[in-house]
Order: sequence, then C-alpha cells, then structure tokens
Amino acid sequence: MMLAEKEGLAGELISFLAGQADLRRDWVVYNSDQLISGSWDLHCFSGQFSAAEFARENQQIFDWHNAVPLPLLVQDLKKIEYEQKNIDMNRNSLENFRAEAAALKVPQGMITLAEGMMEQGIEKFTVKGQVPADVGMMDISIHMKKSGQSDYYYLNRFDIAQSKAKPLEKDHQYLVVSPNEPGKIPENLLRKFDSAVQAMDYFREQKGVSELATGKATDKDLQYRDTLATMKDGKIDYVKKEFQQTFYSPVLRNSHYIDRGKGFTVEQAANMLQGRAVFREDMVSRAGEQYKAWSVYQFDQPKDRYGNYTMKQFGEGYGFDLKKQLSEYNIKDIDKTETVEKLASDIQNGNKPPVTVIGPDGEEKRLRVEAVPRYTNLNFFELNGKPVKREELKKEQGSEQTLGHASGKEKSQKREKNKEQESSLSL
Repeated sequence: MMLAEKEGLAGELISFLAGQADLRRDWVVYNSDQLISGSWDLHCFSGQFSAAEFARENQQIFDWHNAVPLPLLVQDLKKIEYEQKNIDMNRNSLENFRAEAAALKVPQGMITLAEGMMEQGIEKFTVKGQVPADVGMMDISIHMKKSGQSDYYYLNRFDIAQSKAKPLEKDHQYLVVSPNEPGKIPENLLRKFDSAVQAMDYFREQKGVSELATGKATDKDLQYRDTLATMKDGKIDYVKKEFQQTFYSPVLRNSHYIDRGKGFTVEQAANMLQGRAVFREDMVSRAGEQYKAWSVYQFDQPKDRYGNYTMKQFGEGYGFDLKKQLSEYNIKDIDKTETVEKLASDIQNGNKPPVTVIGPDGEEKRLRVEAVPRYTNLNFFELNGKPVKREELKKEQGSEQTLGHASGKEKSQKREKNKEQESSLSL
C-alpha cells in the first residue's frame, strides 16, 4: 500500500475505516499500483464475496486491485502513521538541533558528526572538536542524549578545556604509541589526537608501556616522532623538559548546561576560560526572572560540587556602560553606529577585537580591546599582547566631563561594598 505525501493522511484513512466498520463493512478494495490520496480510493464492502467481485471487475494489466479485511488495512495504516510520526519527530529533532547548535556557535564539523550519530539512533554520545584560542586550540565536547519517551535528541551540556600546550606544527598530531601483544600485527598500537588534552588524558590511562609524542602518523615519518613522555609498568618515567610545564600544569576545564537551547555560547565559554568577561541579556535568576549581566569565572575561588568554576556577575546596577566607555577613546569611526554596534557585540561575547586607535602623536595604531566590567573600564593591548596605557588613548575631555569622577578602580571599590549589585553563582 502506497500513500500520497499528505500530512495526517494515514490518520484520516483510519478514521474513515472506523466509520465503515460501524456500518458493518469489513472488507476493503484498493488499487495497489496507485498512490492512495484519500478515502475515495478505498472501496468498502460487507463481505469478502462482494469485495473480491469488485476487485475482479476492475482488474487491468497494469492496475491490480487488492481485496483485504478492513482490520488488516487499519493495522497497516497505524504502522505507517507511527513510522511517519517518528520520521517527522526525527526531522524536527535534527532541525532544532541545527538551530540550537548554530546559535550556540558549535563548530560546523561537530554539528555534522552529531547529525550522523542521531541518524543512526545512538542513544547517548559525545562529539569532540576544537576552536581557536589566544594561544593554540581549545577543546570542545558536546553531549547528546535521546529522550526516554521518543527519538527526540537534546543537547544538554558542552565541556571546554585548555592546556598550556603550544600549537602543533603543520600536519603534526599528538601520538600515543603502545606495544601490542607479542606476535600481533601491527607491533605497536597507535592513537592519534589533534588535542593535547585528549592525548595526555589517554596516555595517563595506559597500564603498561606507552609513549606520548608528536609527529606525522605515516609509516615513513613515525620513526622521526618527538617523544614527549614515556611510561613503564603504568608509571610515568620520563617527561621531556620543554613539555613538563604543559604536562604537569592543571588543565583548565569547565562545563556549561543548556536549557532548551539557551545558555552561554561556545565562543563565550571559551573566552571566559581565557579570563575575559561576557555579557548576556537573557540570564535567568533562580526566581525565574530575566536580567542582564556581565559574567566572569572566579579562578581564585574553589570550584563547585560539579567541578566547575563559580561566576561573578556585574548587573546593570553596577554601572558599566560599554558603549559610553568606547566613546571616550580615540577609536577610529567610533562615532558611526555600525562601528560601535559591531565592536560592542564582539566585546560582549568576550573577544578582544582589533581597533584602529589614534595615538597622542596623531598616528593610527592597531590595538586590541577588551572589557573589564569589574573596574568599569577597558584594557588595550598591542597585537602581540603587550598592555598599552589606556590614559594615552582617551579623548581630550572638558572639565565638566571629568570633574568629580573617580577612577574606574575607585568606583568599583565603592560598588563592591553593595552586595546587592553583584552575585556569585555556580554554573
């Protein structure tokens, strides 16, 4: 039986046949070589003989009519209806995931991998990827889970992590080499990683003899790998001097939970892990009230019970006005609406966007700028990361603009006395 592509058609036909059953019609004839597009394509009869006679009279070479018991056809239609609902649900699940993942700025490669696993019906899975950091790359893991009541998938959490590892050379990877069982081919088991964090985690999990290295994973190049650490009998017995700080320094890690597609984006979380503040307009309090605030990780405070950094927040009452701060500096084209809007958006996401600033000597210079809501001001840096004195970049201001105004730090110290204007919470 073939149904035309019409939403809810199977349900309509089931309802029609229920009405026919009430009229004591228990056999149905339909053309099996044509699409059924409505109840008019079903012919119901009160007995098998009448149905079979109708089917015979309408039989043609390329037109085969089937006479079947009405309950059997209803059963087939219910199966089609169930499968169609699942198809629609899966399609909606995919579409919603794509929209949520794009809004959360999940890398497209990770989205594609997740879609493939969703289409396979895997109950619960994790997709790993990377995004650029100020130095090197940052690891991202998204966690997907299927609903217990349907085939609908939810993105309920993503993790971020960063080590002190330097960027890899072109075409190089992290390699974990472990001997295979004697006589087995290949002689060595090889795992490849683009991520230093994942490679070190996997290396530390080994129980026998193992080696952590960098290099090209091809047969001819593997012999030239650079050994970073080795293990014997499950114990680390060597770490290369240049790699010791990376290997022994704690990896910065944090998790973010997603509520119906809402939460910090991957971009924002990555920037907070690098010590910068981000601004969101859709924060929700424990009481369910929406508010706006700048958020920063508190690296100097104990982590919460889930192993995440707590956050310090600076709400509207704290007094940090980003656009007003930007207008106080000699930033080129800052008086243009499109310039200030784009710049503000980049900074609110925790980025350090480049700007052209006119120095005291009148020359233009490319610098990077970031928000520091805690002290209600901005920081400027050379493109190589060297800090620049912000005072030298400010516009000349009249006495009425500066009179009676305390420095950003002094203002922040006064505001911090008011505990109602900022809050600490766990992610």
